[in-house]
Amino acid sequence: MELDTFTCIEMAVFDATTLTGSYQAMNGAAQQADTGSVGFQSDIKILKIYNDGSTGVTISYDGVVKNDYLPSKGTMILDLQSNHADNSGYGAGTNYGRKGQIVYGKGTASSAGLSIYISGYR
Repeated sequence: MELDTFTCIEMAVFDATTLTGSYQAMNGAAQQADTGSVGFQSDIKILKIYNDGSTGVTISYDGVVKNDYLPSKGTMILDLQSNHADNSGYGAGTNYGRKGQIVYGKGTASSAGLSIYISGYR
């Protein structure tokens, strides 16, 4: 079922001063203390990550493979529906970020008071 309006998931806020050389879950339960959720609360069609930190962060979607790099003050927006095709009964071209997906990050600790923000829309 398609929704006529968009829905936001709860934004995760990761303390960029705690970045290390090992991957950490940036949208895990500690970053979403209000709901205790791990990863996205539901599937998403758009992912937005803003790095307010003073250093860059390497992004991974499995905690192992380097998938992207987000520089300091950089924004990444993934529109998973940009090539959506409505012409197939099998959902060809339809992509979603799955419920529970964790976004991992690693890098050098940022200056105090800076964060990485992860938002999703469906």
